[in-house]
Amino acid sequence: MDHTLRDKRPVGCSKEPGMRPARPSSPRNQDVSYVLSNAFGELFSSDVLEDTTIINLETSRTHDDDFHDYYVQLLTEIRTERSKRVEELRLVEDHMLSAYNLAKEQNLNIERDERALGIPERHVGMSSYLDNDLLSRYNLLTPSSYLRPSPPSLESPTIPDLPHFMRNTEAMEEHEKARKLTINRQPAPIPPKKIKRSTLSAASTGNMKIVAPPKTAWRESMNPDTRIQEQKGLEKLKARSNFLKSKRFTADDSEAIFCTIPERVHFDKYAIGGSYEQKVKVKNISNTSRQLKILPPKTKHFTMTKTVDPSVNGAIAPGLAVEYTVTFLPDTLGRFEDGIQIVPQGGQLTTVELLGERNPPKLSLEETLDCGYCLVNGTLKSQFVCKNTGGEGVFQLYLHGQVPEVFQFNDLPPPEFQIDESVFSIAPTSFALGTGEEITLDITFKPVQAEQSSMKFTVAIDNCTSKTYTIVAEAEVCRVQVVAVSGGESTVDYDIRSAEENTPVTVNFEDQNPGTSGQKVFIVRNCVHVPLHYEWEMCRVLSEPEEKERKLLRKDEESPFDISPVYGVLPPSTESSFTVMCTPQQAGKFDNVARLWVDNVPTLLPSGLVMERKDSVRVSISHLAQPHQVKVEPPAIIVPDQNLINNTVTKSFKVINGSLSSTNVSFSCPEDGDLKMTVRPDNLTVGSGTSRTVEVDVQCSKTGSREAYLTCNFENIEKPTKILVKASFRGPRVTIDADSEDPVLDFGFIHYTPGCTIQRQFTIFNEDCVTAKWSLSEMEHCIDKDYGQSEFTFSESSSEIGPYEVRNLHVSFRPHAPRSLHSFIECRVEDGTGSKIRVAGEIQEPNVVLQKSTIDLGVVYVGVPVRNVITFESLNFADSTFTVCLAEGKDSSFGHIEFDFTEGVVYAGATQKLPFKFTGREPAQIEEFIVPFKMSGDKILALAVKATVRGLEIIHETPSHDQISPDIGMDAPNLDFGTVDIFSPCTRVLKITNRSHIATHFQVEVGKYTGALCEVPSTTTGMRAVSERSTRLGTHLLTKSTLLLDPNSRSKKREEDVYWKNQLSGNNGICFLVTPSSGYLPGNGVTIVTIHCNSDMWGSYRDTLVSKVGDLEPVQIPISVDVLGSPLIYKLSNNSRPIVRFGSYPLNEKPIPRTVQISNQGPMDIRLDWEGYNIESHDETLLDLNLYIGEAFPRVDGGETGGFGDGNDLIRVGVRAHQGNKAEGPFSFSPSQCKIPARGTAKVTLTFNPGYGCSGNQGNGDFSSFGLGYQSIDTHRDTPNCTRLQGENIEPLRIDMTGKMEVPDVVVTAEEHGFTFKLMAGIVNSHSGEHIKIHKISVLNSSKLHLDFEMSTEPPFTIVSEAVRYSLVPRQKVKIDHGFVLSKKLLNLLLGEKRENYKIGFKDGVYSVLSEETEKEEGGVEVQVEEKMIEMSHSVNQDENSQVPERRFNLHSSLVLKYTNGHIQTVPVHCRIILPTFYLSVESMVFGSCLVGQTSQLPVRIVNPSASPMQWTARFEGENSDGTFALEPSRGSFHAADSTLLSLSFTANTSRISTGKFIFTGSPGGRTVELRVEGIGTHDEVLQRIL
Repeated sequence: MDHTLRDKRPVGCSKEPGMRPARPSSPRNQDVSYVLSNAFGELFSSDVLEDTTIINLETSRTHDDDFHDYYVQLLTEIRTERSKRVEELRLVEDHMLSAYNLAKEQNLNIERDERALGIPERHVGMSSYLDNDLLSRYNLLTPSSYLRPSPPSLESPTIPDLPHFMRNTEAMEEHEKARKLTINRQPAPIPPKKIKRSTLSAASTGNMKIVAPPKTAWRESMNPDTRIQEQKGLEKLKARSNFLKSKRFTADDSEAIFCTIPERVHFDKYAIGGSYEQKVKVKNISNTSRQLKILPPKTKHFTMTKTVDPSVNGAIAPGLAVEYTVTFLPDTLGRFEDGIQIVPQGGQLTTVELLGERNPPKLSLEETLDCGYCLVNGTLKSQFVCKNTGGEGVFQLYLHGQVPEVFQFNDLPPPEFQIDESVFSIAPTSFALGTGEEITLDITFKPVQAEQSSMKFTVAIDNCTSKTYTIVAEAEVCRVQVVAVSGGESTVDYDIRSAEENTPVTVNFEDQNPGTSGQKVFIVRNCVHVPLHYEWEMCRVLSEPEEKERKLLRKDEESPFDISPVYGVLPPSTESSFTVMCTPQQAGKFDNVARLWVDNVPTLLPSGLVMERKDSVRVSISHLAQPHQVKVEPPAIIVPDQNLINNTVTKSFKVINGSLSSTNVSFSCPEDGDLKMTVRPDNLTVGSGTSRTVEVDVQCSKTGSREAYLTCNFENIEKPTKILVKASFRGPRVTIDADSEDPVLDFGFIHYTPGCTIQRQFTIFNEDCVTAKWSLSEMEHCIDKDYGQSEFTFSESSSEIGPYEVRNLHVSFRPHAPRSLHSFIECRVEDGTGSKIRVAGEIQEPNVVLQKSTIDLGVVYVGVPVRNVITFESLNFADSTFTVCLAEGKDSSFGHIEFDFTEGVVYAGATQKLPFKFTGREPAQIEEFIVPFKMSGDKILALAVKATVRGLEIIHETPSHDQISPDIGMDAPNLDFGTVDIFSPCTRVLKITNRSHIATHFQVEVGKYTGALCEVPSTTTGMRAVSERSTRLGTHLLTKSTLLLDPNSRSKKREEDVYWKNQLSGNNGICFLVTPSSGYLPGNGVTIVTIHCNSDMWGSYRDTLVSKVGDLEPVQIPISVDVLGSPLIYKLSNNSRPIVRFGSYPLNEKPIPRTVQISNQGPMDIRLDWEGYNIESHDETLLDLNLYIGEAFPRVDGGETGGFGDGNDLIRVGVRAHQGNKAEGPFSFSPSQCKIPARGTAKVTLTFNPGYGCSGNQGNGDFSSFGLGYQSIDTHRDTPNCTRLQGENIEPLRIDMTGKMEVPDVVVTAEEHGFTFKLMAGIVNSHSGEHIKIHKISVLNSSKLHLDFEMSTEPPFTIVSEAVRYSLVPRQKVKIDHGFVLSKKLLNLLLGEKRENYKIGFKDGVYSVLSEETEKEEGGVEVQVEEKMIEMSHSVNQDENSQVPERRFNLHSSLVLKYTNGHIQTVPVHCRIILPTFYLSVESMVFGSCLVGQTSQLPVRIVNPSASPMQWTARFEGENSDGTFALEPSRGSFHAADSTLLSLSFTANTSRISTGKFIFTGSPGGRTVELRVEGIGTHDEVLQRIL
């Protein structure tokens, strides 16, 4: 049984068995990998992982795949453990080497010291330095295992002191010292007293300590190797001086006189009938001349002749030699022995051995040749390699017992001859093998019944020896059994069946749902020792079988069951596991039968032997599929109450699975709409009979009620489920002083002084859990219109407040005038609810006024006092004192005034009367008689007293609106309108009083600036005539409106605007209208004349109002008014604060223009000079100091201007509040100087440049700027009646601008193989001229902008997708097919270029190599050529260091993303093209001597080590007249890394040498390899070979 079925592994992880190579089918194949695989199993067949592969796997580990992470973790642990063990073994090895070196050095020291002392030498072993614990830890043999324990060391006896008569005298010691100084190189003698036996013996503990004599400097500096060399040289030097006397003149008969060279003559290579010779020298090595006698060989196979004889009278001088030739004549191939005896004069007999013996052949065959197993009636062919490891020989095979006693090897049978005996046959039966050569024996086994068979045969050798071998094989009957079923008929995990049981097998699957899968495993045993080819077939039952009949089956194509593997090979006598997968797609009951077919079962029929297909096993499989039951509760999600915007509300619901299996659920949320939902988790698996809780986060950025649908997608269920999600949202709430019901900010009583400031504190509170943006300001309707701005200043006017944060703020109040303060401060919240706080206070100063500042006494007679009373009135709650001063004025001498008291107090809120008496001194008209009163606070009140003596007079007065009274008059009338805004009508009044009793007519007119029309406005904003201020007539409250009925009617405001437009059409910039301009003045009467003023151009205007009453001289009243403002208005929706918002644009986008239309409502052409200013967030500048030299804004055309003349200073300095920094960008104006025509319009183009100030891909930027248009009037010249400020002296025209720049950020990622293609050049061949490889890449728009770009690349890289232009919204992701096209044209171009680095281009469908000048330009694909050396396989006859080159082409280019704004993004891409390579197992092949006319064959292997497909051809170059060389096959191809065994044959035609060479050419790449061949023919049948 296969125990791997019970391997306990993590879920999803299984052990994958290694691929074992099959036995080669060709008998000439020398591949033995299947033998090693069968012997060592997975240790040989498993893949070997390099350290770099494990490191790369660990680096690329993403924790996304549990299966991948499990194996990477396992490999990492194995690698760590292996490294640890290797490091420990290295430490043990270093320890042993260190012990060996220490022992070696110690032995040298001991040898030297003990030799000097004359004691016996001893040696110290390395065991003394070994660590027994360290060796035992790694199960190594320790010294204690084989050495006896060292005896305990004994202390050496102490040498007794010398007696006094043997000691050196003082004189002797002095001589010894002198001798030591002269002989300084001789080592000092060691005193015997200091030599101890313990220093010469090894310690019993294993750590030997040798106390050596003191070393000299040269000894300490030498290493052990140098010391040994020095000692050997010293010994040779001593040997020269220890020589003996020469024995040249003495003779010793015991010594050798002659020597032979060689001492033994051996013939080891010979043939029958051949003649072989060797030289033998006999040399005289004595010191005298000697005679010599030679006894020749005794047998016929050896003869001897003398070739060199240097003797004189038969004597051979010392050092000379006699040379003999020994001839060997063999008649068989057996062993021959003989000898030559040398008898010298006066010497000993010497014999030279003669031996003729060949190296006997030795075959590598085992005595028993096991062919294995075979099916009955089948054929088993086995091959056994027979290698001769001995000498060469000729072999003949015979059946055992049939070897003839005498046989000749010259008459061998042909190679096709076979030995047939019963069921075995052997071929070839005769062959010749040299040393190291081999041959394959083919043994065929054809059994007819199931039994074990054997046969013996004998191999006879040409050296008259033989050996018997036995062939065994066994035949079996085909048989297959099912031995185990998981969850089958029994309740246990596996139903284990006995080997003899062969009942039907049933596999029942548990009930499951459609779309799910179930798995069962059963084990099939191959009961024979022969591999069986099988195939499973899934069938359905056509009919119910009767007894003893089998079911009628038919193949079922729609079965939900699937068996894997479907087909394959059952290994011999092995159990194989099969997996049955049940994957129903619909509900129902399924019953099928799986049938196992065994192929190629030999069967003997009457018609002959056929290969049948046998139905071996049937397995019944059944299953019931039930539909899914999945629901969601609740079906709707309602979020109660008001929720905050941008705040996440989490609700949960349950997914209940009532099905039999788990189901996968995914959720999809609507992308459009304000309601955003996020589901956690967005994908989940709900187990069978369980439920899962899912949370959904709901968020909205806008207020109000929102609803959307959440879609639930269930696996294997077509219709999804939708959940209604409904919620209501509101903004944050910020309150002011939320503790009180009616919050009020009370400043109390304020004593007013100019510039006084009062500060109060209040708090704001964020009532919600989100951050709120707030701003504080005084409510618009509470701001004093006359003052024009708020009097409140806040410590923070706007900011953000955190969740539930309470913030203290300060407000400063700076009153501009005394009054009662009643206002409101409003806190506004962006997208939220704000609040208001009431502000109260009382601002007062001592305010005392005269109820009548001018008293006209009328006719006063000289010397007659006239009494009158003035009244002081306090208008507030402050007391004030007064003091009467002397009268002033030019008429003060004409009268005398006297008050009842000269000083006093005016109490708060009260009045104080002051009587006085006026007396005229002389007749005169008193006009300027002023009495000043000095009040508290240095305030002066003036009382004007007027009087006349004679007749009546007309008095002109110009009072204020609230001073029109018949009792009030004033001298020197002056109509001062003050400062008014442009297009703002205003009025002043002229009061004409007649103090006489004479009635008359009056006429009032304006001197210069009169209106263009004569009509009086029907309704004005000024003061009406006194007659119109009478009591209102009784009218109805509700009157009929005619505006709704008359299509030509206008509103009052519109009608007034049209009226003033017509009045100002005189183009003077201002006009004054008088109503009434003339009339009747009764006696003692008063007339009020109203003067209306309006303007359409700024400036300071002066004019005169002429009043003519009766026959009196005209009275000229001066008129003055200062007009502020500009007649220019923007044609924008918000003209009060014009702003142009450009929005967001990507970097390098083209400048974005916006056109603004400006209307000139004035009567003159106005020139605008534009300047741009940028607002910086952290700018702390308060004031800008501007220096002007000459004219600040001259005309660009060089014309004359009206703003700078002789009266202006050349150099001017101006100070103004800092609002921004002047800048040239990113906003610009076109034109920068423009003219707005009078009563017309002009356009100004505002341009926003997103790339301003940015180089490269810098970060995003927000720009907030404003533009100032300085106004000038070129045609204006100042006059006494009109002066106008221009340029920098008046408030410029302002427009605000905002814009944002963003850098487009597109992320390009590769999904699987990265951006590098790897292609094999061999995939392009004659059948396929082009190949394309595609990689998937993803492009993600990670920015907040809509990006439009075009993707391109240079051939051979290509974009396979149909679209090359893409438009991505934010966060959109698209997938694109990126490919590389490898064609023959490209490959030929790359192969034709010799440079290693160059560029190629593609134009008009043709690839070309770019020149060196063109390479510097942009474009083109960069090519780098590299050559990698590949180790040759060790299975061929090559050196271990042999390598073969492999060429590679590395192509580098880029994917170009070109955006519509001109921005370019590049992504580098690469491709590696690998050219195939190959080599031969040998570089030359020598056939040797071959019989003429007979063909000899030798194997040659061609190897493709690369992974690229390749085609190869071989052609022969040479002459075939003397011999024919052939190669089979002569062409071929490789689909991947592989090798092919070729048969090289030689047929000799003559007895001459034949040479030639085969040239192998590979394609593509054109690599060539030569194989040199050589052979020689012979007619000697003894050299016949059977190969």
